[in-house]
Amino acid sequence: MLPHTPHAVANRAPFLCRVLLAMLAASVAVPAAFAHALTHEVQPGETLSAIALRYGVDVDALAAANGIANPDLVFAGQLLTIAESSPAVPPPGGAVAPPAARSYVVEPGDTLSAIALAHGTTVHALAEANGIDDHDRIFAGQRLILPAPTRAPAAAGVSRPAVEALLRAAAAEYGIPPSVLLGLAWLESGWNQAMVSPAGAVGIMQLMPATAEWGLEYLAPGAVNWRTDPADNIRLGAAVFAHMLWQAGGDLEIALAFYYQGWWSIEQFGIFDETLQYVANVLAIAAGFDD
Repeated sequence: MLPHTPHAVANRAPFLCRVLLAMLAASVAVPAAFAHALTHEVQPGETLSAIALRYGVDVDALAAANGIANPDLVFAGQLLTIAESSPAVPPPGGAVAPPAARSYVVEPGDTLSAIALAHGTTVHALAEANGIDDHDRIFAGQRLILPAPTRAPAAAGVSRPAVEALLRAAAAEYGIPPSVLLGLAWLESGWNQAMVSPAGAVGIMQLMPATAEWGLEYLAPGAVNWRTDPADNIRLGAAVFAHMLWQAGGDLEIALAFYYQGWWSIEQFGIFDETLQYVANVLAIAAGFDD
């Protein structure tokens, strides 16, 4: 049985906030907009591109900042400056659009029940989210807020077992706990490749285009059909999340916060309450799946 999307776990939020803030303050691997220049001593076997990826800076900018004419030529013991002006990657926003921001514009002939079925929710939840008293009265052009999915949408495109198999394969490939990737994808889209948010987030992993393009360049270059192919969308999303998990020192809660809110936003504004709720919800859903 698929788990329902839970409400925020109220007594968990303060703990999450303390853990996230403490680890963000302590982490040296977070690709922040650096408050001051950092230095890095090249280790045997390291490449400039790997160092750039570690610190979240553009490899060409890193080469330019250190007067390196050939980015393929660095040597052990070389001291590199990680400049404040180096552009950060991935893009400063979260990898996804917030589920709460998703909406649907009613088309002629639509019914509330058909819309609910197509988007993995219930008529009751859809009506409650939009203050609709009469379920038979909606009109063309009306914009409806879409609640987070609580089941697989009718327009999922591929079967639930097929999507689950793809998610588990991607989790194994990128070293992610399978239940976490399953829960993350479930909260994002209800495992629906056809879902596109008003902000432009696409597919099962609800990837924003800028994040997807960065991921294609640095992490999963083969996932070129991420907009239409569930396998590519899942693989690219898993690669992005795995990178964030690495940046978070293996802490799942911080990685989920990065995926939702973005590291830059967290550094600048702190962790939003909705981010704490998002993290708690993903972990609650994940608990319903077996690793």
